[in-house]
Amino acid sequence: MKTTKELRLENWRWQVCLSLMAALCALLPYRIVSAADVSFRWSVLADSTEGMQGLDFSGSPIVFSGTGLQIYIEHLKNCHIYLFLLDSGQNLTPLYPAENGYYNYGFPRGPKLIPPGDQSFTFVPPAGTETLLLIGSAERQFQLEKLTEEFDKNPDQMGQQKLLLDLLETILKDQEKNARAAERRKQVSVKYKTAEGIKEKQFQATKVTISDLYARRLLIDHR
Repeated sequence: MKTTKELRLENWRWQVCLSLMAALCALLPYRIVSAADVSFRWSVLADSTEGMQGLDFSGSPIVFSGTGLQIYIEHLKNCHIYLFLLDSGQNLTPLYPAENGYYNYGFPRGPKLIPPGDQSFTFVPPAGTETLLLIGSAERQFQLEKLTEEFDKNPDQMGQQKLLLDLLETILKDQEKNARAAERRKQVSVKYKTAEGIKEKQFQATKVTISDLYARRLLIDHR
């Protein structure tokens, strides 16, 4: 049986251990705890002789007017993803999320195809550079969502487009190097619904794993 003195010594040792553990936890960098807050997959699919295949953005892929295109996005963690198209005519179009207040009720699960199913969209003249602006963020971008909502109400007002583009440029600034380092291209298999039933596509997609923020310009050479 332990004496009172022994019990006091044991309690003191436990208090010292707990204090040391608390001090060590306080010293740990935040990024170690949240090393992969932003995790998702994306791909820009283009019609080819082998069906819809993912474009390679290690450079600027070439796409011709009239080529069928589709965008794939899939949340792997509870991060906030935003996608915009600045076309060759310098017109801005928000592509994802599709609705205002999309993240008010949680996060989506499963693959998202834009447009859905077997549908596609195409680039139309003039030829030039088509720019996709892709943001993945651990924190919800409330100001970006607010400006996007205002832009949706007034899409023909260049002042609204400039405000939105200026904010996007601020988010994108100095992020390209970190964004590229967070990317890994892999083959994926995606099941999706159509009027004919469940179908499946296989293509190359980019997996993103990064802390806090991913921001990337995806340039397409439209000919």
